[in-house]
Amino acid sequence: MIKELKLVNFRNFQEKIIHNFERENFIIWENWKWKTNILEALSQLWNNSVTKLNLDDLVKTWEDYFFIEIKDELENKYSFYYSKKDKKKNFLINNKKSTKKEFNESTHSCVIFSPIMMNMIYLSPSLRRDFLDDTLKSSYSEYENLLKNYRKILKSRNSTLKAIHEKRVWEDEIKFWDKKFIDTASEIYKYRFKFINFLQESIVNTKEYFSWKIENIEFEYKTKIDKDDINNSIKNYLDKNFKRDIILWKTHIWPHVDDFEIKTDKISLIHFASRWETKSIIIYLKLLEWIFIEKKTKKKPILIIDDLLSELDENHKDMLLNKINYYQTFISNIYKQENTFYITL
Repeated sequence: MIKELKLVNFRNFQEKIIHNFERENFIIWENWKWKTNILEALSQLWNNSVTKLNLDDLVKTWEDYFFIEIKDELENKYSFYYSKKDKKKNFLINNKKSTKKEFNESTHSCVIFSPIMMNMIYLSPSLRRDFLDDTLKSSYSEYENLLKNYRKILKSRNSTLKAIHEKRVWEDEIKFWDKKFIDTASEIYKYRFKFINFLQESIVNTKEYFSWKIENIEFEYKTKIDKDDINNSIKNYLDKNFKRDIILWKTHIWPHVDDFEIKTDKISLIHFASRWETKSIIIYLKLLEWIFIEKKTKKKPILIIDDLLSELDENHKDMLLNKINYYQTFISNIYKQENTFYITL
């Protein structure tokens, strides 16, 4: 369990040390930015981000670096230093330099709850893809690098398509990038289907949240890939759409054009379910996220709840708070709860 946080030159904090964290921690402050910055610092240490800002924007104005450090109940220290000047990251465990992989595997993962998350089903597909990929990055230390490598390959393939369209290179040039694309995309799908299978098996337990009787609820992953024959289905699609890809300079099959939806009795959740029922399902999806992470990492994730309770009715607050009892939680909120440790900034 995390017991202490130290910040230097992070966002609005010149230097700040917070001691004696408990299992459940409410951060109280009338200015939402201060509260969120504490949560952002914690999430950065656990390879995630509440705000999705780039690292340069996390450095305090007029400063060249930031430093974040946590200390656990065993007095172990985990530190993250970022230099804005040379774009360099340094990770330390007990004041000794560490690789990012070793650092991530030594610390906890985190699961982030935020107001936009409660609209995940209604808004852009990118939010739903982020939900899948953020969970996998927290569950498998190698997934983040795999995703970065894939994006580089995709960019190179699209550049080659453009060069073919402009007749600067021969069509055969695409074969090199096709092989790399197929190999890397296949690896991403193998990880993604592990989480998707887990969600598909578990989503049936949400039937109790509906105000009417439903026979079936399913998590449907929308993709052009045949999960039983991933490599060949990608290759066949690339071959079939090669001429179109050349014209548009764009690869039209890849993990980040996929989507998912939840269906009740074959009808999409957003068409029939109430906002209350949809919020219940989303909270349950986040519950499944932290269960999956815990199963894969063998460690309880830290829960970060940013400015969310004010968006929920009393029933959903109770639903969420009752499920987080066994996890260390950091919550930004304007409401005080009984028997809770408060951080006043």
